[in-house]
Amino acid sequence: MNYIPGTASLIEDIDKKHLVLLRDGRTLIGYLRSIDQFANLVLHQTVERIHVGKKYGDIPRGIFVVRGENVVLLGEIDLEKESNTQLLQVSIEEILEEQRLE
Repeated sequence: MNYIPGTASLIEDIDKKHLVLLRDGRTLIGYLRSIDQFANLVLHQTVERIHVGKKYGDIPRGIFVVRGENVVLLGEIDLEKESNTQLLQVSIEEILEEQRLE
């Protein structure tokens, strides 16, 4: 396999599920649909995941455009290992209340 420099190397990751950590601390999970030379991303079926202790909640966000300068980390999610977690999924209302109390 040949080395492809820069964001062009992410072309192979199109249509795969990714986790994106943003500069403001938010975590997004969605399917990578597009990327450009500035690392601007388009995510589809996106959820914003909020973690508090051993609980998490997902807020549906739909199609999400992320400016490249706000991306801290981008990683593909292993779909086989995704469901094998020690965390407890709770409702949006419950996780938002937990976050507020923290």
